[in-house]
Amino acid sequence: MAYMLAKLHCRYGKVQQLEEIMTHLVPVLESRGWRLAGAWVNSIGRLNTVHDLWELPDANSVRSVLALAAQDPEFRQWAAGLGECLEEETLELMEELGYSKAAQARQRV
Repeated sequence: MAYMLAKLHCRYGKVQQLEEIMTHLVPVLESRGWRLAGAWVNSIGRLNTVHDLWELPDANSVRSVLALAAQDPEFRQWAAGLGECLEEETLELMEELGYSKAAQARQRV
């Protein structure tokens, strides 16, 4: 499994608008294989920054899922509003380390 961290730097006052947009985009992305593990907004640090952590089936699903989602009319409609909300978006693809897996296994016990 792969993980992707999306850092979304919002324009001032646009976090709530981004949150509304994402409530429509997340189900489309999840129906195509991604899973949103969590979403957070900074309260300390660079303000108006949203962090979305996604679980992905594999690294190739970044492009393939976005291409599939772009064919969905609702996704296209809502995604068009992202430009109004965002100053910058950075995607980081990550792999889980062994000690993280071990800690998760201990939590399940």
